[in-house]
Amino acid sequence: MSSVYLFFTIGNKLYVDSVFKTSFTEANINYQRFSAQPTLLNNALWYAVAETDINYQVTFYSIFDKKNTSPTFISIPKNHTLLNVDHPDIKTLRWFSKDFYALAVSKTSNQIIYKDLRYPLLDQNNPNSSLFSFRLVKQGNRWNTKNISEERFKDQNAQDFVADMFKRAFRDF
Repeated sequence: MSSVYLFFTIGNKLYVDSVFKTSFTEANINYQRFSAQPTLLNNALWYAVAETDINYQVTFYSIFDKKNTSPTFISIPKNHTLLNVDHPDIKTLRWFSKDFYALAVSKTSNQIIYKDLRYPLLDQNNPNSSLFSFRLVKQGNRWNTKNISEERFKDQNAQDFVADMFKRAFRDF
């Protein structure tokens, strides 16, 4: 059974990669590279992040969608100039994220937020809902990370997240 699931996933990966490439082209998104992977706990709903010169474009696609293109894109500014991205601590985070990351200034603390964009947004309509986000705190010559889950999950619990993913995966079914 696990072999069937594995082959099904590989087939879906090849298919959705072509869907995402077509979608980026049709939307006139000139990307340098992109990454696509299934969302959490399923193989029907897929997430892609494409890097352009100035931002990232993220999108979702379900293998049950009626059209063979992604319907919407969310633009997330890179903001890589907010700090020295060549600092050793930041380089470690960049390595972890495979350089799919964005920086933002926190609205509540005026600190910098590091968003790992390899994984799906928790809220498909909110560019600030990255699953792995960290507050960067400068302490001496080091950048330390602080958990921001209380901010990230204040408007959505795990049940809502799973329900939203399920609704999106089977929207056109």
